[in-house]
Amino acid sequence: MAAETPEAADCAWSAAIAAAILRRGALLHTASLVLTVATVIGGVATRPGSSWVVVMAVVAALGIVEFWLAARVALDAELFDVLAARPSDLTGFDRAMQNLGLMPPEKANRPVADRIRGAFRLLKLQALTLGLQGAALVIGCIRA
Repeated sequence: MAAETPEAADCAWSAAIAAAILRRGALLHTASLVLTVATVIGGVATRPGSSWVVVMAVVAALGIVEFWLAARVALDAELFDVLAARPSDLTGFDRAMQNLGLMPPEKANRPVADRIRGAFRLLKLQALTLGLQGAALVIGCIRA
């Protein structure tokens, strides 16, 4: 068995750390889900006026966006776990992703650091979406 190169070791550690950070997206998703469900149930239970219906719709729509982002972040966390276990096989990973239609050809052969930045961007968008949900709810409560 060949010795692991320092570059492969760095790649493995970077991927493992990224996966651990990306798994925190589950906390954001749980908060978003609770906020969405509570807003809709609370709104329906109180027979809301038209302004509250708009707030419910905005919170629910943002909840759907957050759900999609959470799914992408969770997938990336799992893929970085695999990459941490096989850091020297990026070519095989890219080929498999392209064969499954999950990666456009222009995204292949990117450094791991670029891939991590892209995944963290999705995590930040997920957090932003949760923040927007909260802001919509607060604004709705102030205007109600």
